[in-house]
Amino acid sequence: MKRWIGGCAAALGLIAQQPAHAAGYYFTDIGVRSFSRGGAFVAGADDLTALFYNPAALTRLRRNHVTLNVASVQQFVSFQRAQTTGAGPLNDDGVGSDITFPSIENNAPAFVIPHFGISSRLGTENTTFAFGFYPPYAPDLSYDPDGPQRYSLIDVMVIQTSAGPSVAHRVNDWLSIGGGLAWNVLLAEQELAVSVPFHPNQIESTFEDGELVTTIGDPTPNEDPSNDVGFAFAASDWTGWSWNAAVMIEPKGGNWAYAFMVQPPVSFDAEGTISADFSDHMLYTTGFPSDNPIIVSEKTTDPDVRLQITMPLILKTGFAFRPTKRSEIELAAVWQQWSSIETVTITDLDLEVDINQDHTLEQVREMDDVTITDDVVLPAGYQDAWSLRLGGQVDVNDRTTLRAGTFYETSGIPSATQSVSLIDGKKIGYGVGGSYRPHANVSVDLGLTQAFLAPTEATNSEVKQISVDALTGDFLDGTTIGNGTYESSSLIFGAGMTYEFGS
Repeated sequence: MKRWIGGCAAALGLIAQQPAHAAGYYFTDIGVRSFSRGGAFVAGADDLTALFYNPAALTRLRRNHVTLNVASVQQFVSFQRAQTTGAGPLNDDGVGSDITFPSIENNAPAFVIPHFGISSRLGTENTTFAFGFYPPYAPDLSYDPDGPQRYSLIDVMVIQTSAGPSVAHRVNDWLSIGGGLAWNVLLAEQELAVSVPFHPNQIESTFEDGELVTTIGDPTPNEDPSNDVGFAFAASDWTGWSWNAAVMIEPKGGNWAYAFMVQPPVSFDAEGTISADFSDHMLYTTGFPSDNPIIVSEKTTDPDVRLQITMPLILKTGFAFRPTKRSEIELAAVWQQWSSIETVTITDLDLEVDINQDHTLEQVREMDDVTITDDVVLPAGYQDAWSLRLGGQVDVNDRTTLRAGTFYETSGIPSATQSVSLIDGKKIGYGVGGSYRPHANVSVDLGLTQAFLAPTEATNSEVKQISVDALTGDFLDGTTIGNGTYESSSLIFGAGMTYEFGS
């Protein structure tokens, strides 16, 4: 049983592989002004999202600032799983049936995410201090609990937040430097199904030395819903710390600007619980060979497991050109070292599964209750990703600014490890938006961005159903569940307000 439960925990560990900047687990960049420019907001950052993009640009905020942004984040997903031969429920002869799957879609509504910040010079001329709360944008994902994707994901909720101070200093008329410290929090929950295959034909009766001997034979992996066990995982880490640093070159005339930012890897060591629900499994609901179930645990929980994962090194750079005092065009690039993530680790497992010690089958009576303690290491095999962003803005008049941009991004997840719980691919997108200043101290921002992933046809998927022999705990070669066609797009709408005060 050790490997079975551990394997389930490893799959559930994928919940940490959602949200933040874009590509891989990440979704898209933050901030209404930024995504209105297609993410081209490194050298041209002019609000408190500079905490995230380029803290050196905080020196542009001459007055005290308070900013609040709210974004509605939604991901549209459809998955048409490829037909599977011989993987369906077994017939009376123990032969698996063929399955044709319906298309499934993400049923989750839009996820509302806020972020805010405040900045001040605190009486200094060349130094700006700021504090911000800036959670990465992430969608919600929820699928049919009985759908063909249930072995990858049924429901997930991930919240990753960052909050902390930054400081920027203008060294001279053309050079600014900045950096920040961030407190990171990870909250995650996920549900999926695990297969524990069993079929009445596994029970075999033979005569040995004139006595009837009943044994249980080897199981055949399949996707019979009566073999499904519901698994749920929840974990949190309130102690993640990270930092970033940036440099910005901007001549006194302000005709152009160049910026470079680095953010090192961020590690999470989340504590949580994992539980298994056998209430609908035939080994709990049905007696074999009489009214005598083999598994007597309706539900079992380990209240203290750990999930360890490290997010990648991120580099950002941008060059902004200002052909006039009222216009700006920026070309920016982002690189993310996803290849550095080789494994996801689950530790401190201590989960018990109770076996019926009074069962009529001697083979079952001789089994001990199982305590699972092995660490689990899940291979990742991801790849580095990069993106190019081109965007800008123009001041139509003293009160109105318009923004637009576009971007292209590669995938951090190869097609062989693609699943509905972690969809990524080459993508293109755009952003549009603007600002209106009803008062000299107030600015209202509105923005919209969409991203379109190129359809992914997975034909050599390495994503398999987690399947195990209920009585031995041995891993079985589960059915392949990742092959098929993945399509996805995202839609983000946001609004924000900035208030400036002081001299």
